[in-house]
Amino acid sequence: MKRLGKILLVSAFIAYPILLHIYVLKEQVEMWQLVFVFAPMLLVGGWMLFSAVRRAWWPLLLLALAAVIYFVISGDHGRIGLLAVNGLSHATINLFLIWLFGRTLLHGRDPLISQISRKLNGQLHPEVVMYTRHVTIAWVIFPASQIIISLALYLFASLEAWSLFINVLNAPLLVLMFIGEKTYRTLRYPHHPRTTIMQAIEVYTKDFATPKKADNKP
Repeated sequence: MKRLGKILLVSAFIAYPILLHIYVLKEQVEMWQLVFVFAPMLLVGGWMLFSAVRRAWWPLLLLALAAVIYFVISGDHGRIGLLAVNGLSHATINLFLIWLFGRTLLHGRDPLISQISRKLNGQLHPEVVMYTRHVTIAWVIFPASQIIISLALYLFASLEAWSLFINVLNAPLLVLMFIGEKTYRTLRYPHHPRTTIMQAIEVYTKDFATPKKADNKP
């Protein structure tokens, strides 16, 4: 049953962006279809947003969400709402990544990848410290480029090209980013301990929910 559950989860992960792309290209979108398509995305995006901001801002977020929902359900705004939620959700996730990694690059703070690598592997060599900082910078540049390309495609390309980029190609580009970084790290630092994505996520969720001061130890 566990294996079947994993297969179904992977299948849903692959099929969902394709489903979004298909609905974006439809001329008419029913309300129930809109809710069905975006319910998972809204739940995940809402959780990430509420986790990232202070509680004092929650009422404003709720008001903004209520305004978006009202706009979508009042009148014939199904297609407009579909495009808006699709684009905004893509931008929100990437802005969250910029904030997540970028805040640790401020003066006096330890880059996030350096924190995770040090937690997993102990004291780092100076060249590895520099490398992990560069990787953290790369994880700011990557989502920023996603937002810029998405906006450029929306303004100057076809709707099909824009939707293909933010929906169908989003996950593959993310996977390529992970594979490219891991491949380079393995070739550049062959003796450095191997770190998996799941290990890094586990360390972050347990130990690095808030930014820490830079470790100046040699």
